[in-house]
Amino acid sequence: MDRTERLLDLVALLLGASEPIPFAELRESFPDDYGGPREAAERKLERDKAELLQLGVPIEFVPPKYEDGRDIGGYRIDRSAYFLPAPGFEPEEAAALYAAASAALAAGDFPFAHDLAHALRKLSVAGQRSASGGEAAARGLLVVRPGDPGRSAKLTALADAVARRKRVHLRYRAQATREVTERDVDPYGLAFRHGAWKLVGYCHLRTDQRVFALDRIEALEINEQKPAQADFTIPEGFDAGEVAGLRPWLWRVSDPSKVTLRFAPGSELLAERAFDAAPDAQAQLTVTNMDGLLSQVLGLGDRVFVATPDAAKTRARVALEAIRDRHSRAPEVRALEPSPPPARTSGEAPRQADKRERLRRLLLIVPAARRRPGITVEQLARELGLGTDELRADIELLALVGRPPFSPDDYIDISVDERGRVAVFLDQSFSQPPQLTALEALALATAAQETAPADPAVKFGVEKIAAKLPPRARELYSTLAHRVAAAAPVPRGTEELLATIRRAAETRREIALEYDKDGRGQTSERIIRPRAVLDHAGRWYVYAHDVGKDAARTFRADRIRSARETGVAFPDMGPLDPGLFERDTLFFPTGAERAVTVRFSPAVEAWALARHGEKARRIEGGGAEASIESAGESYIVALVLSFAGEAEVVAPPDVRAAVRDAAQRALRHYLD
Repeated sequence: MDRTERLLDLVALLLGASEPIPFAELRESFPDDYGGPREAAERKLERDKAELLQLGVPIEFVPPKYEDGRDIGGYRIDRSAYFLPAPGFEPEEAAALYAAASAALAAGDFPFAHDLAHALRKLSVAGQRSASGGEAAARGLLVVRPGDPGRSAKLTALADAVARRKRVHLRYRAQATREVTERDVDPYGLAFRHGAWKLVGYCHLRTDQRVFALDRIEALEINEQKPAQADFTIPEGFDAGEVAGLRPWLWRVSDPSKVTLRFAPGSELLAERAFDAAPDAQAQLTVTNMDGLLSQVLGLGDRVFVATPDAAKTRARVALEAIRDRHSRAPEVRALEPSPPPARTSGEAPRQADKRERLRRLLLIVPAARRRPGITVEQLARELGLGTDELRADIELLALVGRPPFSPDDYIDISVDERGRVAVFLDQSFSQPPQLTALEALALATAAQETAPADPAVKFGVEKIAAKLPPRARELYSTLAHRVAAAAPVPRGTEELLATIRRAAETRREIALEYDKDGRGQTSERIIRPRAVLDHAGRWYVYAHDVGKDAARTFRADRIRSARETGVAFPDMGPLDPGLFERDTLFFPTGAERAVTVRFSPAVEAWALARHGEKARRIEGGGAEASIESAGESYIVALVLSFAGEAEVVAPPDVRAAVRDAAQRALRHYLD
């Protein structure tokens, strides 16, 4: 008997039993599987039990109760814990959760994508989907993670290792030297921070906790010895998002020191949006990496400067003087390597048939078909996310599933008639979808937090899901909640603004934005028709039709001062195509773009080559040059300043002069 079929038969038998079934009786019912030497049979049953528990099937051994006349123990499935209870969503909660989960799945690299998809299907089969509002809500959410599509396979594998606490062996490439090392890592957690997926774990090579960039993991292998047994424990209070999301000035490089920043008039909001401080004329930060702080400060030009201590002021002044002086003379002529480096692609290996995934979906087919009498194979396949041939094969297998002794009335009676309709006459206790597993609940919660910041409907929906989990699953859910952080944090102080704009996108209401276009404290009112709140590679934007410009525009979330509804409705503009945003930078050609050549020093060469890909060339003797399309000067100026002397504009001359002038303006704060 195929293992998948055996597990389904075991579930059917235990679900239909009124009393716990002793092991001896299971051996009689499954002689080909649990017969033979007792110890080997017990180990096999324990492996089956462990797999079913991972799928959310609450199989358990019940010890004997002599007072009930039961002198031996047995196995059972608690029906009250097996079937998915109704979470009791309000319509807006169901719509918000479905929209959030759909947006996360559309991103293409959600770490628990399979679990999230199964969670949605279970809720749908249980009748918890709200058709009204779900599609509209989905239009207000977009998550785009541009880059190597092959990373989804690595994410899935690492998410599995994180959940099971299994050690991984990595081949990891250093960014600066490109040296590849092999190391064993205890994967504590995963987080999307600073525009990239990060693995946080204990590195046995470095004997310390480390953060690894997923894109620089060239190969990984999970330790599958004793697969049901954890390989390590998690440090108390561990939070993957907190560790991976440390601001650059908080990276552990030196002993802590206090640094005071001051903000130019009109730029006080930068204290909150860029430095996580109160919006004021000055902010005091604790700093353990001065290079990280200076990069952030210098990139903001004359809007912020270091006030104390003197050593930090001097470093900022020296860097600005070097930038000014270099851009005050003609650039050196440097020879480029003859051809760009070959593009590195990781690819995704063809996915092997996953028997566990098949078993998980098989548990849903009968209740899904039973809920909608007369549903066609094509309709049911769409609802379950399957191909029609795949579904037909699953239905054929289900027709072989039943309870020992396997008389005709003991089998699941499911079939497809000549008109392609699926009918269920005997469900053998598979009448309702099974309970959410801890990972499925976690996937829903993580997706909701990723795509719907500050949405009360999402918050209450997640709380209801967690409250309905069985105790064992709830415990695992709680331990994993701080170990996976898929949500890119919104800029501090924008949570309610983005929630307001997203609701307006759903209900098609115009919004009046107070917007600081250049980030210099000079705001103007923009009337917009919001299409979506967009997380693009970890940065938050609002994509909308600008009424005044009569054109589509993208607004940076960190430059929105306020947002209010005008009371004006607008017609439905249809769904957005996420492919519009599948690009490395959120840049839409306007016709005013031109190429700017930026040169990077050997110290940051690896960053430039990785960031700009085919548009970057190595320089003979070290360094790199990149051609960057830009319609204005502000982005290029901020980029070059942020490298504190490790980058310069080569051409055109007017942009080179703009960098010089920006450095001179910022220097005035340090020369007064």
